[in-house]
Amino acid sequence: SCLLRLAAQPVNDDCAGIIDLGTAPICPSPAIYSNVQATESNIGNDNFPGCFNGLPQRDVWFQFTATAAILDYKITVTGIPQGSDPAMKMPQVAIYRGDCVFDGLEFYACAASQVDESQVSLVVQGLTPGLPYFLRINDWSASAAENWGAFTLCIEEFVDVTYTIDEGSSSDCEGVLYDTGGENGNYGDNENHVFTICPDQSANGGCIVFNLLDYHFEQGWEQLLFY
Repeated sequence: SCLLRLAAQPVNDDCAGIIDLGTAPICPSPAIYSNVQATESNIGNDNFPGCFNGLPQRDVWFQFTATAAILDYKITVTGIPQGSDPAMKMPQVAIYRGDCVFDGLEFYACAASQVDESQVSLVVQGLTPGLPYFLRINDWSASAAENWGAFTLCIEEFVDVTYTIDEGSSSDCEGVLYDTGGENGNYGDNENHVFTICPDQSANGGCIVFNLLDYHFEQGWEQLLFY
């Protein structure tokens, strides 16, 4: 005797069966989705997003429409268990525009989670109102094993949170930090500040990613220290 287990592919396994989420923002989504038993898509041009780790072997597809009131969006995929499906372990997401046909999609942007992070966020700015955008989501593995699982999808308005270093601290999960002169001014003389970053959510597995974009110091007099 033998046991044969049959599992259906997700309806949105390729772009032809895409799930249309409607007009953004969509957050929180009322559904939990899955890429369990999904197979690799072939869209022709721009088939392999540059930031993806490995091939998108288990990708699923979604569509949303940008609204005139919001042009900047933050797209977040979070692994979460659902029924017999495990949580998606290390999600990655790409966004396309164009037409959902072979060679009809143009790559726009993408993001991939770090190792053992079950959440990834992608910020896209300046979207065109009324235009459909297409999301390609899959799981990746740091080993040879293929990953899949359940996840939530959030498409919300992106608003840059800004701080000046004299404000002391932030519990937000992201933001922009300036000196006391703000975005366009200069800091003053004899300043000495400490700014503590302690997010109230561990979206990146407890790690803090800090991108230093621009600075100008007086040699021998000023320091910027990280702890």
